[in-house]
Amino acid sequence: VSRRWSSLAATGLVTLAVGSAGSHVSGQSARRTPTTLAALDGYTSFFHRQPVVVVAEASGDLQDVFLTDGEHRIRVLNVAPPVGGATELIEVDAVFWDVGRLEPNDARVADTEIRQISQRLFGKPWPASGELPLLIADGTRPAAEPDAVTLQSLALEPTRYLGQTVEVTGRFRGRNLHGDLPEAPGTSPDDFVLQSGAAAAWVVGKKPRGEGFDLDVLARVDTGRWLQVTGVVSGTSRLLEIEASKIAQVKRPTVSATPTEDRAVPSPSPEVIFSTPTQNDTGVATDALVRFQFSRDMDPESFDGHVGVAYFGTAPSDS
Repeated sequence: VSRRWSSLAATGLVTLAVGSAGSHVSGQSARRTPTTLAALDGYTSFFHRQPVVVVAEASGDLQDVFLTDGEHRIRVLNVAPPVGGATELIEVDAVFWDVGRLEPNDARVADTEIRQISQRLFGKPWPASGELPLLIADGTRPAAEPDAVTLQSLALEPTRYLGQTVEVTGRFRGRNLHGDLPEAPGTSPDDFVLQSGAAAAWVVGKKPRGEGFDLDVLARVDTGRWLQVTGVVSGTSRLLEIEASKIAQVKRPTVSATPTEDRAVPSPSPEVIFSTPTQNDTGVATDALVRFQFSRDMDPESFDGHVGVAYFGTAPSDS
């Protein structure tokens, strides 16, 4: 993994190499993340194995069914194709897989027709990584109009709200310190994540400070504070942003998201899904902390002997 910072441009790249530590990975919480087909398509590694919920239309026939938003489409199992050409928005609970990352004998997909699909599409019994992104649905329902604008409704249908001023409430999560989102917008060093339940969005354009509070985007001790953010919805269907005009600290809402049950999910070795500073960050001090977020929880002891730091290009001088 490597990231470029302007303050190091004269000395080359710093790279952090992380070895495999899969045997030291702890259980991962099973939460159903609201997202979009564009995000699943763009951040396959981040969403692989994750329970998600998406809003889209079904398309295809009895042999091949897809979820589509008009621009993106992803193959789905356990969803009926449209009847008579009629289409409607549906809300689908599913688990997202990059099938090629799994072993062919993986018990989690044993009762599916993946082998037949791979043989028909690619002429081989199992796809390579990236060849077959797949949603395996476990529930569908007609998509309902949201009663109010929340982080959940924004995450499910960001394009519905683009350009609109909204007011949402959530927990301050710093500069993605808990790995809620797959990428940073890179607008400024003060960008931070706002999260509620399983939904999250980037807040840009304003520092997380106001009457009675001044939060540090790199301090985990500050995460968990509840904020009310007013701003204009921006970004893309892949990565939602709220350009804040007002930020206030509020009490935790009396009604919060239903907690999800933790479960242990066996899987391959974890991957780095987010880091800070981010690629092309500017004005980053050479002594700044480098943070990496993995796709699963990590045992700190597993890093011993598996991490190395080196420069690409010309090494820095001591002067």
